[in-house]
Amino acid sequence: MRLLRKPLVDRVRLCQNIFVAMLCAGSVVQSKADLYTIAARDTSLQIDTAGGLSQWIIDGANQLNEQSFYYSLGSSPAASIYTIGLASTPSLTTNISKTTISLNTTYANSVISVGTLFSLQSSPVGSGKAALSQTLTINNLSLTSQVFHFYQYSDFDLGGVSGSQSVQFSSNGSGQQYQVVQTGLNGVILTGLVTSVTGGSAVQSEVQAGLFDGTRFGLGGGGSVTLNNTPAAGPGDVVYAYEWDATLAPGTSITISEIQTVVPEPASAALFACGTLAAALLCRRRQSGRSRGPSFLQF
Repeated sequence: MRLLRKPLVDRVRLCQNIFVAMLCAGSVVQSKADLYTIAARDTSLQIDTAGGLSQWIIDGANQLNEQSFYYSLGSSPAASIYTIGLASTPSLTTNISKTTISLNTTYANSVISVGTLFSLQSSPVGSGKAALSQTLTINNLSLTSQVFHFYQYSDFDLGGVSGSQSVQFSSNGSGQQYQVVQTGLNGVILTGLVTSVTGGSAVQSEVQAGLFDGTRFGLGGGGSVTLNNTPAAGPGDVVYAYEWDATLAPGTSITISEIQTVVPEPASAALFACGTLAAALLCRRRQSGRSRGPSFLQF
């Protein structure tokens, strides 16, 4: 009855929120052979197993234009990992509470395999928060040692805005620039943290930040690529990339683990927290009022 007493616009919005929450409760939609959309509560992500990641939507706002991956052997030209071979049939998993959903697939030929595991972690609807964990495993399938170069290129448009953003790499204490922070005009903040790099020998990393110009720092342009360690860029339509270099003996691998977190500006987060607390206190007051009802209703 309370719903019927609300204005029509409020009722429509409430029904829309309920529908979105139900739709995003740990689901996956395959729209074509290579394209998957995974969703959990407030967030969804489009994964093209032949092209990369895009459309990371959190509470209705798209945060990601493109994230893609490249590799090269020795001094050979950098190429997309999607040219290695056809992706294996994706494996999809979700946790019991349907707050995290994962997609796992592998690209392989006779020399190299690259396994990609993407785990989308949701937050309560309306919080503006979500996280994406990535585990990337590169295996040397050849009979000789190989020098591998692996790249991650990212073009985030936080809050659905492509300009007026800044990006900054920094060291997280490891001596490598394993942390990146991008800030949007609307106060949305992306933090990318490489949590571990294991395996391989002579491992080193490079980074590069810049403004979008369509070249992806030369990746996929037909030449060898070494990122130039430019640590910051912006304000503007910023992009950035990681590079990892490692020597892999036959039959060995290197695994890179990263977590990317998007959060709203502190003021918005505080407002959401206050709203949640107020709702909890109101519910508790109502329950307390019911418990203090007339004695003849108590058993």
